[in-house]
Amino acid sequence: MKEFIRGKKYTESEYIELSIAEMHKSQSEHSHKSDPKVGAVLVDRDGAYFDKAHRGEFRAGDHGEYTLLERKHPGEDLTGFTLYTTLEPCVMRKFPKKGCYKRAINARIGKVVIGHEDPDPTVAGDGIKLLENAGVEIGYYDRKYKEIIAKANEDFFREATERAKQVKQEDLQFVIDPIESELTDFNISDLSEEAQKFMIDKMGLPYKLGSDGYHSFLTKMKLIRVNPESKFSKPTGLGLLLLGQMPQIHFPQSRIKFTIRRKGNDTIIKDFEGPLVLLPDKIEEYLEFIFPKGFAPRSEFQRNEKVTPSATALLEVIMNAIVHRDYSIEGAKIMVEIDDDKVTVSSPGIPLCSLNQLNNFSAPSFSRNSKIAYIFFQMGFVEERGFGMEELGKLEKFGFTKPVFSLEGNILKTIISLVGHREESEFSKLDLPGFEILKEKKRLTTREYEDITGYTQRTALRHLKALVLNGLARKDGRDYEFIE
Repeated sequence: MKEFIRGKKYTESEYIELSIAEMHKSQSEHSHKSDPKVGAVLVDRDGAYFDKAHRGEFRAGDHGEYTLLERKHPGEDLTGFTLYTTLEPCVMRKFPKKGCYKRAINARIGKVVIGHEDPDPTVAGDGIKLLENAGVEIGYYDRKYKEIIAKANEDFFREATERAKQVKQEDLQFVIDPIESELTDFNISDLSEEAQKFMIDKMGLPYKLGSDGYHSFLTKMKLIRVNPESKFSKPTGLGLLLLGQMPQIHFPQSRIKFTIRRKGNDTIIKDFEGPLVLLPDKIEEYLEFIFPKGFAPRSEFQRNEKVTPSATALLEVIMNAIVHRDYSIEGAKIMVEIDDDKVTVSSPGIPLCSLNQLNNFSAPSFSRNSKIAYIFFQMGFVEERGFGMEELGKLEKFGFTKPVFSLEGNILKTIISLVGHREESEFSKLDLPGFEILKEKKRLTTREYEDITGYTQRTALRHLKALVLNGLARKDGRDYEFIE
């Protein structure tokens, strides 16, 4: 590891890599559970290296940010400094300790660059929101660094996610995000029973609808709020969006509008509304109806027996829009416009990462809607740690131009070109995800493919079905068999 000299300027990548090196030095203080590994680097207001620290460097249990800001530099003027930290600063600690987000604010840090969000969805993103509310600029590590941090913290992240499913209630007593506020004009009866049962089943929650454990889960996830005096529960905006029978009454902007303009045909307009958890399957079914066997990027969208990756790309972009959009922008819907040459998806909200990161397909999977992101991941609708973005970056292998991201005001536009499609004979078998794995194993179930690749069940099914439709595999009961 190179030596860093105080007062000397280095690149952002070097500061990030130093924080990751510090992360690997972290000391755990517990034997019965995993502790997060955290590294932090401080850069002065001129962009020069100042200092570094890691969790447990001086004393077991001390967080990396606390060690750096208050153990190493107590009382020093750090106004306008930049803090690089591998994990989102914590929010709450047992009194008299303070959350690391507050320590950064108190130190007058000007910018915090974050490697990975807090994996516990009950607090994930809250540290970021509190920093932003205090006027602190936020930046993010590229996805390749986020994956390194996730791998190093694999045990802690898994345990944190499991803790989030437990019935113990640890609800924060203040509202950080307005969307998590109680909706006084709505009642629990306004939540869809179908949507709730679907979520319980898809997430594998160990509760029955209406049970105390399920009620506690909804409270912990901030989908409902309990009045401390009356003990009555009310849905929050978040709960209504995800599970409400008619969320569009309060959030008309949560509709998703398709507009299809085909040469020689009348324009088709289709709206999707209802609880967010039920939309992905409806949208996927609609895409299969519009583009049977995948996209056919030729005029008239004629039926094409070759499954191309563009159908998957469009579904990924729409799912990302549902998860990451800004639901506070009234009147701004997710718009999907399809013509003979391209698909344009418009998503309300300025992205948390830079356009450069998006167009380089290096953007980390941070979301302004961490609870929606968590639930959609657990239900198999989005991929973990930005793998969906990674797949979008591979479209060139299939003869398509990569999607292009742009910003028009506060609307993020993603354009998927349908021009440049190669003929079927030009496709290599090696291009199709899962081909090499099935060729080696000869026979696989969907579950076995999930275990090997780490993909969700939904994506595993897509990959294996594509191999069947392309004549590279056959379905035999629950198994997929390689065709020699």
